[in-house]
Amino acid sequence: MLRDSGPDFSAKPYLDRRLIVLSRTEIIEFDRKENETNKSTSELSTSEILKKIALQVVVPGYNPLSLLLEASINVYKLYRKAIRDGVPILPVSLEDASQLLFPPGHPREGVVYVGHPAKPQIYYVMAEFHRFVFESKVSEAVEILMALGANKIRAERISGWGRDFSSRISIPVSADIAVVTMEANEKKKIDQSILFEASLSCKHKPSLPSSTIWLPHESTWNMIVQGRLKYGLQNFTLNVSYLDDFGIDAGLKVAIQKIGLDIGGRFEGHEETIWRLAGDFQSIIDQD
Repeated sequence: MLRDSGPDFSAKPYLDRRLIVLSRTEIIEFDRKENETNKSTSELSTSEILKKIALQVVVPGYNPLSLLLEASINVYKLYRKAIRDGVPILPVSLEDASQLLFPPGHPREGVVYVGHPAKPQIYYVMAEFHRFVFESKVSEAVEILMALGANKIRAERISGWGRDFSSRISIPVSADIAVVTMEANEKKKIDQSILFEASLSCKHKPSLPSSTIWLPHESTWNMIVQGRLKYGLQNFTLNVSYLDDFGIDAGLKVAIQKIGLDIGGRFEGHEETIWRLAGDFQSIIDQD
């Protein structure tokens, strides 16, 4: 049985809401009612489904037959097939999707989206899931270091994704915190492991960003935060690790494409990655 998203969507366990596909409310309601009566709808034609929806879903003021598109029914049939094949995709109504955050130009019907593992409201197209999740982790680490008063940050690849990957992600720069010069090292004479370097002019009191999602799960990051805020730490070395694929792998990609759903582009697979951020903090005495 397909499960509708419901009013407490963000409270669902990650496994239950990890993969979603957009659907019309009428189709989700139709599926629920069909399953309540133990009827099998998997072999119904598109026209038969439309006729059943017209009989079961009564909405004053319009005719479902005139509004439901054939493409929407075909998507419905595809995620029905996904459930039968053991791929746990959750259909989410367009209304519930309005409370979620998607990439520009999304969401679209027929595309499989994957939820951010640490922030329930954010969804990415499956093809770019790993890049954007790792980017969010690197961005938060850099933002924390800037807020704590870093005046130099150097990123080094220890393992996994390297410079080519780093050129495709965004690093946060806050104009009201610091004046920053940052560039990728592209000269062959420079160590290939160095991904970027930043110089900052910090004149603010050390603090933390107003919102963090990865920090509560990173004990070594918290050690640096405490060392800086309580004991005047002057330099830092912080690892940003991306070791878990969250079940979004090549096998799942093949299964979803075999069903006929769209993963949203060219799939970028997971690679176990560690980047090291090192540098110095501005002297707290100089900031007073």
